[in-house]
Amino acid sequence: MSEGPSGPDLVRYVTGGAEHDELPDWTDLLDRMLVVSTGRPWRTCVPGLTGAEVRPSGGAVLVEGSVGPLRVQVFARPGERGLELDLHWRNDTGSPIVDLVVGLRLSGPARARVTIPQVIHHDNPSADPDRVVPHVSRGGFVTEVHRLPIPAVCLQDEHGESLTLVSLPDPDEDTQGRVRYGSLGVVSGDDTHALGLSGVTLFDGEPDVTYVHKARTAATTAGYRDLAPGDSLHQRFVVVRGRTAPGHGFRELVRIGRDLFGGGERTLGGPLDDRRHLDLRVAALDARAFADGPVAGYLKFPAWGEPRSRPGRAVTDFLYGWTGQCLRLAWCDARVGLERGEPHRLERARAAVEFYLSGSDTGVPGLRYNSYVHDDRRWQGLRCRGREIVSARAHGETMADLAELISLLRHHGAPVPPGWTTALTEAAEFVTATTTPSGLVPIGWTADGRPLPDAPWSAGIPAVRAAALAAEACARPDLLTRAVDLADAYHVLHARTFDRPFAHSTLDAACEDKEGGMGYFELLMTLYDLTGDDRYLGRARVVADWLLSWVYHWNPQHDRGAPLRDAGFSAIGWPGVSVQNHHLDVFFPSFDLWRLGRLTGDVGLQRWARTIMATMGQGVCTAPGEWGFDVVGEQGEAFFVTNWQDRGHSNTWNPSWVIALPLWQLLRFTAAGAEVGVDHVADDVRAGEPLERAVPQT
Repeated sequence: MSEGPSGPDLVRYVTGGAEHDELPDWTDLLDRMLVVSTGRPWRTCVPGLTGAEVRPSGGAVLVEGSVGPLRVQVFARPGERGLELDLHWRNDTGSPIVDLVVGLRLSGPARARVTIPQVIHHDNPSADPDRVVPHVSRGGFVTEVHRLPIPAVCLQDEHGESLTLVSLPDPDEDTQGRVRYGSLGVVSGDDTHALGLSGVTLFDGEPDVTYVHKARTAATTAGYRDLAPGDSLHQRFVVVRGRTAPGHGFRELVRIGRDLFGGGERTLGGPLDDRRHLDLRVAALDARAFADGPVAGYLKFPAWGEPRSRPGRAVTDFLYGWTGQCLRLAWCDARVGLERGEPHRLERARAAVEFYLSGSDTGVPGLRYNSYVHDDRRWQGLRCRGREIVSARAHGETMADLAELISLLRHHGAPVPPGWTTALTEAAEFVTATTTPSGLVPIGWTADGRPLPDAPWSAGIPAVRAAALAAEACARPDLLTRAVDLADAYHVLHARTFDRPFAHSTLDAACEDKEGGMGYFELLMTLYDLTGDDRYLGRARVVADWLLSWVYHWNPQHDRGAPLRDAGFSAIGWPGVSVQNHHLDVFFPSFDLWRLGRLTGDVGLQRWARTIMATMGQGVCTAPGEWGFDVVGEQGEAFFVTNWQDRGHSNTWNPSWVIALPLWQLLRFTAAGAEVGVDHVADDVRAGEPLERAVPQT
């Protein structure tokens, strides 16, 4: 906000009052904003401000007084970023104050749309009602600040006006090295209030409950504070008013993230340079390659890592799309082989494709199984809520990989077997013809080709992208027309108002998730490449902000002795997963984000993309024994920077996508010459492949 000349201007900023509205004074305003609760369970108590002294100082205001048993000093000052509020609480009594909760309550608009990054997206309307998932409408939700990629709560009215409460994270480390942060959330009822508190939590309106695992909560008392006589507690908040399209409050959060935490302001490096990073992931790819006669592919899970400790886990299996990415690894293998003059890699990739196409057919033209278990020589689909299906997401990703392999080989003048284009054409025809009554691609099909009746949400978007790619690879412009129609339908469902954010793209989550938005973002970039229509760049710019609201703009500190703290791990640039799975992983469209930045002239997007790619080099095994792996290049699927599972640790669950997707991004970055530290990148970096285009030559 611009600096105002008087205290009333700051009051008006907080309340949102019009110029001629009657305003409360600072004492009355803070009387209903300052929260103090003692005893368990905590309550949203505003006992009132007594004995207040108000001292204006230029455009700033200092207020001192008492709230309940505490003295409080509130310093409010305008800044370029918003209204900054510093709260200093002190125990001036002669006795300890125990089980204390302090903070701020901010009144929002009636029927506000609430966005709290990674945990609440318009109250998570697509979450399976039978699962335990964060919501606001069930009495309220308050969570630890370290769980939020951008530590803020955005309340937006029906006209697009937004009120955002930001907590400036201030870690409190005790003598045992335990680190605590405050908490943020929203309580709902007749009115909507944003809360910035000293660490307590609320789940479905029940205090002292936090979300600890997939669909699981647990009791906690970690957020209470004790103040000895003379002790104090400090909180820092920023209140930001803004405006964006109704439903697009996440864009305001990303802007605030940039202004307050420097997101995209500069490129941050990682522990590995790009070439070393690439070589390590290629080494992991090589360790996953498997052949047994005509059987060829890349192991979903290798003989190392956490999955092998699970009873019943197959010794040798391939998964195509989603977490397995068998043909994405084939593309990577072929790309490396062609660039380095290593023909065995190209042959290995060809063999993997041929094995897949020769055995995965369900008997329905264009529909193929998603999984192969070599232990008993069986092809199968995936399990979804107790039934076997052919996953639309997995099928779509695999067919997109096949299309990109065809494009890669053609660019290098290598022959493409006719069976590849036939399989791709059949798949695209099947996908575009077997939609649900809503007109969208289903979450999957039965093996005899019937669409599942479940609401489709975002799961089928990768299959639409495969159809668009098939239009070019197979010279079928009618498929592009159909893909455009489907993309428009998904825009209406998800991205026009975001009343129904991207969801259900992960089969194990059944809720709003980052990966649904990723699929649509990549579809938009593909449609731009194939049509040149700037409409898709505009839509991609909005979806990019939605994706960046899942990316950590700050770095939570861990307890002393935690492995992530000892390793110097930084969360900045790492995305979360879903409103149900609150961990970090390396699943992100970093190269296409960079490409969008190039196409639109947005330097911030380019910097974000390179930062994200570089920081994902953390946690990669560079020597046997690191991060719990004996094979270099391996990396765990999850890094835990929140109280969801084991904060300060990472796991060794290592499905092959953890190798395939970052390697795919790295290969495209290096082909474009867009490595970290490279100052100049040519305007046209296509290298003959449409998906490599950054900006067209003039």
